[in-house]
Amino acid sequence: MGGLTVALIGGGRWGRTHGSILAQLSDRVGRVLWVSRHEREAVDAFVGNLPGARDRFTLVESLEAALALRLDAAIVVTRASDHAETAGALLRASVPTLVEKPLALSAGTARGLVELAAIRNVPLFIGLHLLTAPFLHHFLALSTGRPLAAVELEWLDPEQEIRHGVDKTANLTTHKVDEIMPHLWSMLQLVDDCGKLQADKVKPLARGAVEVEVAMSCARGTLRFGRRAPGRRRWMRLEFRDGGYAELDFTIEPGSIILDGVQQASFESDGKFGPLAVELAGFLDMVRLRPDVSSFPQTASRCIGSVELAEAVRAQLLLQEAGAVADRLARGGGMRDPDVLAWVVDNIAPLLDVREPRSESARAELADIIVDALEAATTSAHVNDPKLHSIITAIRQSDFFGCLTKERPI
Repeated sequence: MGGLTVALIGGGRWGRTHGSILAQLSDRVGRVLWVSRHEREAVDAFVGNLPGARDRFTLVESLEAALALRLDAAIVVTRASDHAETAGALLRASVPTLVEKPLALSAGTARGLVELAAIRNVPLFIGLHLLTAPFLHHFLALSTGRPLAAVELEWLDPEQEIRHGVDKTANLTTHKVDEIMPHLWSMLQLVDDCGKLQADKVKPLARGAVEVEVAMSCARGTLRFGRRAPGRRRWMRLEFRDGGYAELDFTIEPGSIILDGVQQASFESDGKFGPLAVELAGFLDMVRLRPDVSSFPQTASRCIGSVELAEAVRAQLLLQEAGAVADRLARGGGMRDPDVLAWVVDNIAPLLDVREPRSESARAELADIIVDALEAATTSAHVNDPKLHSIITAIRQSDFFGCLTKERPI
């Protein structure tokens, strides 16, 4: 069977990560049509450094141009706000599609895509690679049969770090909930897939971090996540009803395991691919072999809960962070307070039609623009800078601004 023609849509850092993996899957992929509107030079340079990629990778200017070239499959790694529209176009063209999380920014939109996929009889998957991560399955298997009392998860990132030789920065144009909650949902699903997860309490923490209490069918869950931590942290703790516990620190995969106070042997993989490569290979094999996909863990119809939980958390967090900003300002704090600035930027930046800031100076510049626009929107002051007009309009139309001014009237 010949290699597949695959469209890779999105040229950012995560898109390039997918591109490097597709280059390794030459037994499955014959041709990659790479669609990137804003990162063409970076993508072209990246492809030039991938061994053998020049013969198999072709840069195209638009999704329409890629669709005209008879696609076998597509992988969507664009800005989160564009995922649903792009996925819809692919499904209507009957192209099997894998969409990087989140599938959509609302559960209603996600359900619409699932319905469209069913009507068109086209496979639709969500990129939730932790659902099939071997090191997580190994960790959970060590305590099979022990009733759970509680689960704790931490997912913390610094604003900027080097990952696998690539500069990784916090993507302020995607809401932190939409970026991180699908990962946490995936881990909770592996622990307990018996029912819908309920966000009971959402609490803002310092520098934009968040704590969420989740009701599960068999236990209580506590989640902490953020994008301005001193360092990277990935951690899971299970507390059992028999008084024991299990911990997995996978800050560096596959991680270290402690079971009831005793250090365990680390998971040893028998394959050459990591979780993301396993996910992409599985998706491509599904497209090539066409098995019954209904039982695949990343099938979109099985993963609507990842969007539902993120939407619920985001709605509660918006209220809580707007209240926290209003309270801090009422007590004499200013917009440049690190906590206030984080809460404001995290809620406003995803609403703006701006490029993802890739450097510390670019993030600082975006924060300055948002603060200036918010202060102008709050005071109804006249603004001479025409660049701020559209941002002020977006702010005034936002739910965050409505909640903020309700807590702290103009």
